[in-house]
Amino acid sequence: MLHGLLNTLIGTFSFMLVLGLVVFIHELGHYSVARFFKVAVEKFSIGFGKPIVKWVSKNGTQWSIGRIPLGGYVKFMGDAGAASNPDVKRLEQIKLNMNSKFGEDAWKSCLHFKPLYQRVFVVAAGPIANFILAVVIFAGLAFAYGNNVLVAKVASVVPGSVAQEAGFLVGDEFVSINGKEKTMYREVVQSIVLSSGTPLTVVVKRNQEMKQLIVTPKRTEKRDGIGGKYHGGQIGVGFSNKNVVHKNYTLVQSTQKGVADVYSSLASTGVYLKRIFSGKEDGKALGSITKIAAITGKVGADAANVEGSIGHKTKIWLHDVLALAASLSIALGFANLMPIPVLDGGHLLYYGYEAIMRRPLSERVQEIGFRAGFAVLITLFLVLTWNDIGYVANLFGNKG
Repeated sequence: MLHGLLNTLIGTFSFMLVLGLVVFIHELGHYSVARFFKVAVEKFSIGFGKPIVKWVSKNGTQWSIGRIPLGGYVKFMGDAGAASNPDVKRLEQIKLNMNSKFGEDAWKSCLHFKPLYQRVFVVAAGPIANFILAVVIFAGLAFAYGNNVLVAKVASVVPGSVAQEAGFLVGDEFVSINGKEKTMYREVVQSIVLSSGTPLTVVVKRNQEMKQLIVTPKRTEKRDGIGGKYHGGQIGVGFSNKNVVHKNYTLVQSTQKGVADVYSSLASTGVYLKRIFSGKEDGKALGSITKIAAITGKVGADAANVEGSIGHKTKIWLHDVLALAASLSIALGFANLMPIPVLDGGHLLYYGYEAIMRRPLSERVQEIGFRAGFAVLITLFLVLTWNDIGYVANLFGNKG
């Protein structure tokens, strides 16, 4: 019982740390660029609801931590509400209200009256900050821990599998897939998982010779690194841990790896979404806050329960939790760039209209867009929550 309670506490703390970090950095991105352009910020909050703690900085911004730690927000002085870009009539009203409330020329520090390029930078800064955080984390982990690289050398071929039909043999070393260099286990598996039903042109090295093979991954049920079920492509080859090579990185190399890891993650996300819209994936791999909490909690608890000293446990826990934070940061940045009103991407969409038409979209149309976007988000949330329920059930029901 005590062991279970400890795991729960570690898991909860891991989740709070990861979510708090990525949300804080996202909002800090908005805040920092806004302050750079001399935009007044009324409130910076991590979490929602009644504040647990709050204070006011010298520039007048109220900082707070809310009781519901499931997000955060930055409130700029003179925010117009749902519309991200008030029309001309509304702007005049905002200007009068601000001058009346905060003094003459107070409107000059309002985001809505800043040049268009500044508003674009302020809105885009949140997702960009998430991508930068992910680069920093991945680079830091590579520099501090190095990386165990598994060479994609075939150790076994499942009889009757599509790999056997395609002509794969034990000892084959992956060289490329569809013309792109793929030699490491992780990138090879990632390509196969995201290609079920799609023929792949694979080049392997066999006895110092290059062989070209055509294989179509078969969609199967698999388990991820922590035991949860998902569906993806599989060809029926196995790899051996004997081909693991530990690689250390210099500061420059680790930075390059951090950038490459973020790019790879974004590219994979784009491929997966494209496959959803083309009907090749069911989207069940996507999840919301429940799945994030379950994965983070389980990874945190599992890492803290590895064999070894407290120092070793802490080192493993820190590595695994930070790696998850980087992945979640990428996901948060990507999601916020979706062109849905109420998200950063929706605001940028409105700004794009203004840039082309030389005037803001009417506030009425923006309001309609906001309501439609909110409805889309609610629907998406319900779908993802349904996905979460299935994932969490089989995650904690997994005995192997």
